[in-house]
Amino acid sequence: MADVQQTSELTRQRLKALPMSRLGQFLYELREGGRKQANVVFALIFREIRTQSKEDDYGYLSLVGIVVEPAVGVFAVAAFWYVMRVQEIMGVHTLIFISVSMTAFSIIRRSFSSIPRSIKSTIKFYAYPNIKPFDAILANFILEISLTIVGGVIVFVLSWWFVGLSMDFQHPLEAIGIMTLLICSGFGLSLLLGTYGAIYSFVPKIFSKFTQVLFFTSAVIHPASQLPPLAQKWLAYNPFAHAMELLRLYTLRIQPFPEASVSFLAAFSVACLFLGFAAYYANRHRIVER
Repeated sequence: MADVQQTSELTRQRLKALPMSRLGQFLYELREGGRKQANVVFALIFREIRTQSKEDDYGYLSLVGIVVEPAVGVFAVAAFWYVMRVQEIMGVHTLIFISVSMTAFSIIRRSFSSIPRSIKSTIKFYAYPNIKPFDAILANFILEISLTIVGGVIVFVLSWWFVGLSMDFQHPLEAIGIMTLLICSGFGLSLLLGTYGAIYSFVPKIFSKFTQVLFFTSAVIHPASQLPPLAQKWLAYNPFAHAMELLRLYTLRIQPFPEASVSFLAAFSVACLFLGFAAYYANRHRIVER
């Protein structure tokens, strides 16, 4: 193993010694920097897995609970509708309707609550030259979102296997596009809240409670098109409501409320990414110094 690493290091040194144009040197340094940071991110992901598995006496079985958590939320909300004797919402089975909405909303909830705390939880590693706060937030975001998506897939598989329910997936690319915009906005919010949460301790506490308000104002458990016109007008200012409505349009063929717009959601995602990166760049030294 040591011989392989030594050979690889000699190869990189020989490449550096070769004459390169400015563009070639730039691309080489970009590739090497990306490779090193990717290794750091993956190392932080495995560290986060080990940390979460050691929080109780169940070891790695505790990770199963994280994966199953979205499924538990889906079945709890679906059970509520069954108690209310609501088996279909706009011609779609309640379980499938809630599964699509809750999987998407779990991304939002984690972006506001657990993911931003990763910057403070890994602050002791910032003494190493290759580890930056951005790496911590990216690693935790990849892990949390991956577990959320896996939990959503489990719900759909269980619904199809035991109940015989499935989605009418006629527009997969559009649905993937909406999920991508939602993930981008979630990452921007995580970076923004994680940056200021590491500086001001009250920020995570406030926005972790904010998700409870968003749950009832983002058209998660009910379609916005069935609300009164005045409520739809106010709901149009919530970009997450646009994401829920458009996602159900492309996966379940449920018509959204008239104000639903992909352009509005895309603009919000770009704004979140811009604000997140700007906040991190302006405060990156303050985070490390704390």
